[in-house]
Amino acid sequence: MSHVADTAWPRALPQALGLTSLGALIGILVLAPLVMILTRAVFDPNAARTLEARSLVAVLTGWIYWSALASTVAVALCSALLACVLGTALAWIFVRTTTFGRTVLEQIAQLPIFIPPFVGAVAWALLLAPRVGAINRILSALGIPIELDLYTHAGMAWVMGIYLAPYVMMIVAAALRSIDPSLEEAAQVCGLTKLQTALRVTAPLLAPAILSGAMLAFTIAVGLFGTPIVLGWSRQILLLTSRIWIASQATPPDYGIMAVLSLYLIVLSILATAAQRSFLAGRSYVTVTGKGFRPRVIELGPWGALTFAAGCLYVILAIAAPLVVLVVAALSPYTWAGQYSIANLRASLDSDDVWSTMTTSVLISTAAATLAAALGLAISWVVSRTRLPGRQLLEYLVLLPISVPGIAFGVGVMLVWIDVPFAVYGTPSIILLAFIGRFTAYAVRSVSASLVQIHPELEESARVFGYGPVRTFARITFPLILPSVLASWILLFSFFMTELSMVILLYSESSRMFSILAFEVWNVGDFSRLAALSLLQTAIGLALAVTLKVVFRQKAL
Repeated sequence: MSHVADTAWPRALPQALGLTSLGALIGILVLAPLVMILTRAVFDPNAARTLEARSLVAVLTGWIYWSALASTVAVALCSALLACVLGTALAWIFVRTTTFGRTVLEQIAQLPIFIPPFVGAVAWALLLAPRVGAINRILSALGIPIELDLYTHAGMAWVMGIYLAPYVMMIVAAALRSIDPSLEEAAQVCGLTKLQTALRVTAPLLAPAILSGAMLAFTIAVGLFGTPIVLGWSRQILLLTSRIWIASQATPPDYGIMAVLSLYLIVLSILATAAQRSFLAGRSYVTVTGKGFRPRVIELGPWGALTFAAGCLYVILAIAAPLVVLVVAALSPYTWAGQYSIANLRASLDSDDVWSTMTTSVLISTAAATLAAALGLAISWVVSRTRLPGRQLLEYLVLLPISVPGIAFGVGVMLVWIDVPFAVYGTPSIILLAFIGRFTAYAVRSVSASLVQIHPELEESARVFGYGPVRTFARITFPLILPSVLASWILLFSFFMTELSMVILLYSESSRMFSILAFEVWNVGDFSRLAALSLLQTAIGLALAVTLKVVFRQKAL
């Protein structure tokens, strides 16, 4: 017995050391920023770490911060509600009906995920800005006495909602595909109409998926920076993220205020998660059993034209119309000049500033995506392939930032590294650290899903034939999970190329990314050049989306 223990210990020691190293790394990348937000919110670093709630008192007694909180909650709730309605309706149309072209429409309807929110806000500003928006100009030319105004709370919620709808759609679509159709058939046998069946049977079974989508949409909405600043700045409709940015621009930056407002965002996300769990507690939603089934498809007949029109309308509103208005604006020397030329587009993009920031973005995004994918792979392997105590805690910690708004996490990263005795803040390194800490969770989820599908006996067989752990992983495990690793890398790269919320707080001249250039161009009001930059960002996002689809298709094969 002692001999077995003696031989097992050397084999377990490298794993234990690896787990300890990963734990320390995650502690620095993930836990430290969150702890710093809390401590800076309630402690004054200039008061010898005594309890000094100056910033907390200032926020709690400041009307502007209560207004920002109320606006944030109202806009996030409305956008999440709109996303749920649109996403659920689209999922039902694409999964449960015979709508013409539903498979293609479903694929196209997912593309807004890869369009940066800042770009979507700019496009809709060009469409619905008072007086100068394309739609308002058309209404005026037609003599229709209606002027639509996007620079309102409702306008923010509209733009956020239509671009968050695909997140809800994908979650609900997956749930619809897993519901046993015999439950709905039994309801109709008992006399319920199709509408009654949908409302009293299908909808309750979809509650977990709809609430998960709502929680995700709400969490993303409260943390968005680009959309609220583009649509709210002219009317001074400022959300919490806008107030955090304003505090960062003070001289000196008010880190205490930034920490307290970040804490607000984290609390809002926690409350959304708690509300979801409270609603679902004590209920059973099990619909998948050992019995095989195929999703039930509803024959719509002539009503299929209506659902097809609804799917096409969403594609027009979320993709086609914004892209058309961006192209028109980019071809103009200035907004709606009436003169259009490809030379204007080339002039906007043909500058050293554009391509230097693009090069910086590509380099930082490539490095961050590679490091985050590698870290996610290591964590997934430790959690799935070892029995070391503490591995579940490691997984929980790395997944924690998913529910933390990006700008709040960026504040925490800034507070961790701003006072260290060596140069991190103001260099590309701090953006790398922020990206890896915030987004490694996506790689962990993607790779873990593939690892659990690979039976350990494949690796055990390799060991029998004399392969060591490293060679087994390199020759057996890694090739099998490579599509998931590639998919996570592409997804992370697309996030990093368009990320604005964290970068706006962390960048310097040496780490000025493309999203910052677009923000600066918006700040000076050059909408024609901004449209050209937005088109370039969108083209990159859509190209990555197509690449991601190809990778997943190869995985399925």
